[in-house]
Amino acid sequence: MSDRPQEGQVYHGPRDPVTGERWVYVGRERARAHPQGQLGGVLYLIVLYLVALAGLRFYEFTQFGYAPLSLLASLVPMFGALGLYFRVPLAVALSVLLFAVSGYQLVTAIGGLSALGLLQLLASGAMAVYLLTSAKANLIYRHRYRSFKGPE
Repeated sequence: MSDRPQEGQVYHGPRDPVTGERWVYVGRERARAHPQGQLGGVLYLIVLYLVALAGLRFYEFTQFGYAPLSLLASLVPMFGALGLYFRVPLAVALSVLLFAVSGYQLVTAIGGLSALGLLQLLASGAMAVYLLTSAKANLIYRHRYRSFKGPE
């Protein structure tokens, strides 16, 4: 993309008028080389959760009917887990999509309204909030960090 800096360059986004902070965009290699650019315990836990969810949904697909939508419901968390592990930025969008789908399933009672469905919604919601707002996830997947310093 044209708004992403080339390797070795840094792009300062517009300053927030209320807080004074701004996003600083760096190149992919620079973000990966930083200690915060490595996967940590929370991200590994999210990847394991998504793999377990994909396995459970694939088991449901094989045991309760071979509907194509059920197969898709098992592939989305698996692709999300692989994307998060290999630091693909699209994986964050897949995780948010997973949260939206689980919320829709809970509200419309597809598959039955249950405490397990509510627990899954809360877990995927916490996962989506972490991936969208944490400093570590922003550096790993969006190659940016918040800064209060920098040129005006």
